[in-house]
Amino acid sequence: MAAFMYRLSGKPAFNPPAVSPFKDVATDNQFYKEITWLASTNITTGWIEADGTRTYAPLQSVNRDAMAAFMYRLAGKPAFSPPAVSPFTDVATDNQFYKEITWLASTNITTGWTAGDGSKTFAPVSAVNRDAMAAFMYRYNAKFPRN
Repeated sequence: MAAFMYRLSGKPAFNPPAVSPFKDVATDNQFYKEITWLASTNITTGWIEADGTRTYAPLQSVNRDAMAAFMYRLAGKPAFSPPAVSPFTDVATDNQFYKEITWLASTNITTGWTAGDGSKTFAPVSAVNRDAMAAFMYRYNAKFPRN
């Protein structure tokens, strides 16, 4: 995800820090530059562990709800008021990423899945597959082209 977003942003000039901000990301990690860029832009914050250190979990899958948050932050957290009623039957209005998910839907970057009865789902806690990520990035780039 970090590499995808860094490339989508045009590979901006960035010098990664000499010391990793995440205890589970070594400075010789294949994607160290991209991960630390993602952190430097506050697109990701990782997790704060009980001992106060931060982790990133670089080998863990990214769920669709977190991906929505990353995309929203990548767009600069545009002004958006989420709808009072969720457009997705599986995303409650109190979901921690409700605003970001519904923003993604409002821009048509995501369309979710339409059931036989016409209702829509998003599958927020499912991992985002590479093919879906490619579609999200394509639609994102159409809405927010690089300068």
